[in-house]
Amino acid sequence: MTEYLSEVDLRWAGHSGEAGHYGAPEWGPEDLERASVFLAELAPQARRVFEYLLCNPGRGIHSTELVDKVLGGPNEGDPARRVAGVLSGMSKAHSKSGRRLPFYWWEAPKGSAGATYAVRPSVAAVFLAAQLGAA
Repeated sequence: MTEYLSEVDLRWAGHSGEAGHYGAPEWGPEDLERASVFLAELAPQARRVFEYLLCNPGRGIHSTELVDKVLGGPNEGDPARRVAGVLSGMSKAHSKSGRRLPFYWWEAPKGSAGATYAVRPSVAAVFLAAQLGAA
């Protein structure tokens, strides 16, 4: 998946996320302060990856691109595992937020490596507005 997903694309519902991706509300316009706190509590590498996703709302970004362009490579081993490890740096912020994790991910098709990550356009708008408000 390298194209952009619209807000209402049905593929959002087919994501591979497990715990943290269900059971809590999606981020919305009423969550600006909550989003600001969330961003402040992210581990540095998790924040860099998340900000890259925010700058590309709706775009499916492969884990190899995240390793190469955000985490500084080299892209050896399992890039999906490396990105997942970095995104675990959201756990503290997520547990306090009362919201679902603010990104989606999809496993690679069978026989392929990596995973694809994206942020819904509406969720990106909340976090980008929170960043502007904090600036």
